[in-house]
Amino acid sequence: MYQPPALPPTVPVAPKLELKIKCRELADLDILSKSDPQCFVFMIDPRTRTWSKEPIGKTEMILNKLECEFVKSIIIDYRFESVQPIRFTVVDVDNRNNPSWTAQELIGHFDTELEAEEELLQADWSIRNIAILTVAPLLFNLEATKIGKKGLFRSEPNSFFIIHRASENGVFAPIYQSPVVRSKLNPIWAEFSIKEIELCNGDPNRQLKIEVKKFKESGPEHETIGITPVFTLQELFNSQTPKYFPLSPMPAGTDLIIRRMVVTEPPSFLDYLAGGIPLNLIVAIDFTQSNGDPRNPQSLHFRHPSGDNDYTRAIRSVGSILQNYDTDKKFPVYGFGGRVNGQVSHCFALNGNPQYPEVDGVDGILAAYWHALQYAELYGPTNFSPVINQTAAICNQKRSGQIEEYYVLLILTDGVITDMDNTIRAIIAASRLPLSIIIVGVGNANFENMNVLDADDEPLRANGESMARDIVQFVPFREFQTNAFGNEALAEAVLAEVPDQFVSYMMQHRVTPRPPPRSDTMQAMNNGSLSPPKNRPMSTPGPGPSAGFGTPPLYAPLTGSSGGRSPQALPVRTSYQGY
Repeated sequence: MYQPPALPPTVPVAPKLELKIKCRELADLDILSKSDPQCFVFMIDPRTRTWSKEPIGKTEMILNKLECEFVKSIIIDYRFESVQPIRFTVVDVDNRNNPSWTAQELIGHFDTELEAEEELLQADWSIRNIAILTVAPLLFNLEATKIGKKGLFRSEPNSFFIIHRASENGVFAPIYQSPVVRSKLNPIWAEFSIKEIELCNGDPNRQLKIEVKKFKESGPEHETIGITPVFTLQELFNSQTPKYFPLSPMPAGTDLIIRRMVVTEPPSFLDYLAGGIPLNLIVAIDFTQSNGDPRNPQSLHFRHPSGDNDYTRAIRSVGSILQNYDTDKKFPVYGFGGRVNGQVSHCFALNGNPQYPEVDGVDGILAAYWHALQYAELYGPTNFSPVINQTAAICNQKRSGQIEEYYVLLILTDGVITDMDNTIRAIIAASRLPLSIIIVGVGNANFENMNVLDADDEPLRANGESMARDIVQFVPFREFQTNAFGNEALAEAVLAEVPDQFVSYMMQHRVTPRPPPRSDTMQAMNNGSLSPPKNRPMSTPGPGPSAGFGTPPLYAPLTGSSGGRSPQALPVRTSYQGY
């Protein structure tokens, strides 16, 4: 009788450390304005014992500020049994099109160890800083009424709101900032989710207030329109929605409205996989001339004596993991930028069968790739939108009213794309589908546009539309070539965002995991006598008990400042959180 695969044993959840970061007296590296600071947080890669190339977290960028308090906090695992070096890197953001910290101007670093911070915190403020917290997210719908027309021409304001949370000593700090709604007298902000530990540090009686502000393009100071009275999450739990708050000092009738508040207990990525939703891999490979003649050892498509090249190493690294989550292990594989039968194509089946482009397993992908190099002429240009649109068509074709499958498109490319606008539009459309897009950059080309497509900091927008969710992850392969754990490290980096992207799509569409099938149910499904269970609407359980504490700021100097200035102070406020 069929036995379902055993799930991995439960791993104890590490206590969490929430970092709230403030900066003061930062170096002013701009000539006509002030620095635009952003903080990146790094930890040691345990395999290389060097600082990780990618940050474990980063704050938002703040315009024209030398004294700033970042809204976005950094949540990290805290492991009592080991020393955890951590680095805070503060930069002046000059290149907004490239989210990498290395593309910005360095203000300075601050290095420390979490073990040392714990000793300091316990000595000064005692063990009470460790608390039991709930991570349940809260979904909010907020709007405002009659926020007024101001300015010379009395135009309707561009507005956003900031949620402030009180610390133990009663000082309020910002913990969430909304997107801007433009030119609305009665703005309605998009629904947003925030975890309870972020909103109130796990304490439902922690004081909160919401500030509505008028957005100014030039920054840094945005005009305050009004502030709500102080309230608590517990008061919201005990109230009916919609809940109206007057915005002081605006006249009567100007209110902030909490139209809806729902507490949800989010399912995990593993919950969905255990319920039988597969991950389907689709691969697209760059066949443009810039790769070089495959017969030349300098070509990125050259087959080395080892039997590999960077393309095949990336395919094997990522595919060997994803194929374990695909029920039939049949993968569509396409090429783009090549000439086949005298015609340039930006989406051709590598197996030569456009009606059935699937191959069997990772070995089938590699075999189709080597075979295609024998009949497809490298050409160009480099266009992504056709393969993205083809993948979107596959997603739509397989969907039948219920979300039963999820897709991962792996694009391997050597250069800068030439259809940027069409690609952005294709990604925006695909962000509404059960799809993640992974781009692996092969070779030493300039991949700056790929960072734009990654859209971690700024959602893609085109023709008045923006992404429904983040679906793109870009990784340059060259960063893993000298790593002794290159294949494993590449797969980890490439697949890092897929679980969150997967879960975010399911939650947006209010899909809960199916229960794991029993052995008798699986046997009936395999015999074709039973259909898989359909997904159910998302449930919304109520909040559980929680408690939490905050801590005062810890101040530390920055070192390595650029511009010949002395090190600047980096206040780092920490609060311990355990589960």
